[in-house]
Order: sequence, then C-alpha cells, then structure tokens
Amino acid sequence: MKNDELIIKKTFNCSKRELFDAWSNANTMAKWFFAASEKFKDSSVESSFKINGHFSVTMYFENGTDSKIDGQYKEIVRYSFIEFSWNSAIATDSLVKLNFREISANRTELKLVHSLFPSDESRKMHNQGWNACLANLEKFCDSTFNLKRD
Repeated sequence: MKNDELIIKKTFNCSKRELFDAWSNANTMAKWFFAASEKFKDSSVESSFKINGHFSVTMYFENGTDSKIDGQYKEIVRYSFIEFSWNSAIATDSLVKLNFREISANRTELKLVHSLFPSDESRKMHNQGWNACLANLEKFCDSTFNLKRD
C-alpha cells in the first residue's frame, strides 16, 4: 500500500500567489482547512512556514470531537510548490506535495499528491477529507478574492 498515491486536481478562481498564500499563512489556513462540509469553528493552525519548519492543525467538529494533524515542511518553492510530511490519527509519516499552476491571471490549478498511506482505508478517508478541505478552500477563495476584484 505504501506506493498508492492519492492525486486530486482542482481549479480555483484566484491567482497562483493568492492560492499559495492560502496554504502558507496560518491565520488564513484556519479559515478554510477543515474536513467537513460546514465549518463548526475555525481550525487552530500553528505554522513555521520554512524548510524544516513544523506545522500543526486541529480541526473542530460540531459533535465535540477534533482531529489533529502535524508535519514538517520538506520543500518550498515560492508560489509553485510545497512538500510536507503528514501525521494524523490514521496515517503516520505520509507525504503531501502541492503543485500550483497558473491557468490565467485569476485561475490556478492545484495538484495535490498524498502518498505513503498505511492502508487502503486510510487513503479512502484522506480522499474524503482532502476533497472536503479543498471544497472549503474553493468557497474561501471565491468569497475572499473575487470580492476584492468586484
């Protein structure tokens, strides 16, 4: 199972820089990084956004539970690429790579590759979680960046 990658591509209505900044700024991440269709409250995010810097995220759910994730930034290419380790309750020492590709001035494709899952079940659960997070990121981008352009 260690080689079975999860790959998600999604296009966002914002610039490459805006999308990259949404991932690199802890205060901004707290507003969209949660794995549910409706946010209960902002996530708690701590991040030292630099190579070898650490991050931690706690997502809060309406039923009173939470989910904690942490990792370390492995590689950062400003506005183009982020690679980090990922540790959660269902995946330890997995790896996430984010590629940012400009389609036009206000449209950017994100390619997320998450690898090194311990099981197929872990991969499936992360697929659900990532899709929810990216849907929330899309809502955040649409409401934040597109309002600035109007």
